[in-house]
Amino acid sequence: MQKDLLIIGCNGYVSAILTNNGEECWRTKLRQGVLGGSRGSDVSVLIDGEQVFAGCNGRIYALRTSNGEILWENDLKGMGFNEVALARQGTSTQFITRVEQTTTTSSGNSNP
Repeated sequence: MQKDLLIIGCNGYVSAILTNNGEECWRTKLRQGVLGGSRGSDVSVLIDGEQVFAGCNGRIYALRTSNGEILWENDLKGMGFNEVALARQGTSTQFITRVEQTTTTSSGNSNP
């Protein structure tokens, strides 16, 4: 893999960015999943030589680092549709967790 590439996963896409100027070299949209699929979804990425492995919505993909071409994908049948954590011996990984908060309002009057 080119040393000056940063591979990112965001909102259902995997992209390669040049580190010296921020220019995007390529962008690959991962396949849509259940209920709108990869749109707006977290994507984990792991670089291994000339391949980038990506996990999104219960699927894994192998992409070519030079152009983002999807080489293969696996639906991981029976494992659900959540985020996919990737790990490989001899590599370090970073996991991002999203916490969503909801607010509730009451329509009742709390004064006695």
